[in-house]
Amino acid sequence: MNITVSGKNLALGDSFQQHAESSIAGVVTKYFDRAIAANVILTNEGGNFAVKVHVVLTRRMDMEANGKAGDARLALDEAVDHIEKRLRRYKRRLKNHQAEAEADAMALAEANAGAMTVLSPAIEDDDDDVDAVAGSSGHDTSDGAPVILAEMDYPIHQLTLEQAVMQFDLSGQAALMFRNKSHLGLNMLYRREDGSIGWVDPRGNR
Repeated sequence: MNITVSGKNLALGDSFQQHAESSIAGVVTKYFDRAIAANVILTNEGGNFAVKVHVVLTRRMDMEANGKAGDARLALDEAVDHIEKRLRRYKRRLKNHQAEAEADAMALAEANAGAMTVLSPAIEDDDDDVDAVAGSSGHDTSDGAPVILAEMDYPIHQLTLEQAVMQFDLSGQAALMFRNKSHLGLNMLYRREDGSIGWVDPRGNR
């Protein structure tokens, strides 16, 4: 895995760089031995250090986490801890559900054909501080209307429902569009205000 460590308007010491490389490599390779790359950016925000870590696990999966503290190492450790919690949860769910994925997806779709279904995510770790890889910018225009951002190049992968839910939960994205393997139609997962996952299947798995 290729790991790059950089500072934004500040110089990095060798000690921090080595700590960042060893910490991220140790956590990521524990769960993904073929992870592609990781990028660490350290900034100083009014006396506190902020660390942003972006990890590319595969061509289809990446994740991002932030940490903030009065010490650069502690900020990094916080971000790495968030990453490890998500990876551990993902691997646990993958191991527990992989054999049942297709059957569960079909049964759920048949019971709720033609309607929106809400999937409750597994609540095992508190990852509320992990930033989404993609989502709303939170900015408004001068007249109060939200800014509309167009995704001109959005990869749509062919997944089972179970695979899509796990990928969505791991990435922390606000929404995920995928092609449902059971009928090849487009489906959408999105994050609801109560923390659960909404599933939209226009074709109802027909």
